[in-house]
Amino acid sequence: MRRALVTVALVLAVCAPAAAQGNGHGNPNGTGVRNFGSWLDDATVLDPGTGFVSIGLGLWQSPAYREVDLPTIDSGIAVTRKLQVGMTVPYYHASNAGAASAHGFGDVYLNAKVQLRAAGAGRTGVGVIPMLEILSVTPLDGTSRVQWALPVSVERQMSGWRLMASGGYFSRGALFGAAALEFELSDRAWLTGSLSHSYSTHHDDLSAALGFHKARTDVSGGLTYAVRPDVALYGTLGRTISAQDANSASLIASAGISFGLKHP
Repeated sequence: MRRALVTVALVLAVCAPAAAQGNGHGNPNGTGVRNFGSWLDDATVLDPGTGFVSIGLGLWQSPAYREVDLPTIDSGIAVTRKLQVGMTVPYYHASNAGAASAHGFGDVYLNAKVQLRAAGAGRTGVGVIPMLEILSVTPLDGTSRVQWALPVSVERQMSGWRLMASGGYFSRGALFGAAALEFELSDRAWLTGSLSHSYSTHHDDLSAALGFHKARTDVSGGLTYAVRPDVALYGTLGRTISAQDANSASLIASAGISFGLKHP
């Protein structure tokens, strides 16, 4: 169970800052109207009947905005050898400079990972991850709170390291690509580094007038440690490295604990 749970924790470690490109998890105090979004996952599906629950903390800080997601609950379970379903539910605490703080349930993600090809020695894994994104507030343009996204993931496993990458589209108007490298430090510890890029496909006069860029690139690094076969800890730090504006992240951080679940 250890390797499966560590795989989950590693994915959560790099996925948390990537998903934050949507400007956290959707809240009424966002500073702009650019639509960014990113998702990073591998192509691996857990054994049928096994799953995980992760309890995490996320922080997103920009020059004009701060959000803490506490707790963030991630969960998933493998239904078959080729299908895994999951859910992410955050509770956010957000504030803008000079404005009252807000808190509540953020954007909810419901996803299904469909493995098209398993990763193995000399074999690239491929998976598709259709998902529903239930926004916590109605978008400024009046469209539905229920949106969708379609990431496609690839995974390459090598001795001592692993590469994963995802790309796709968010229906609220964002194209994205993200990749991560995982290095095995020991039989209990793994180091990851990730890079994600998102591009807003919608033109918005207000965003242009405020000087918000149409693209953003974030980088992050993280560490995962297996406390025991069914428990893993993870943490990451990152920031925006592309051109800076009020929506750029001066700090992205996440930490959490994952528990493996197995049907008796």
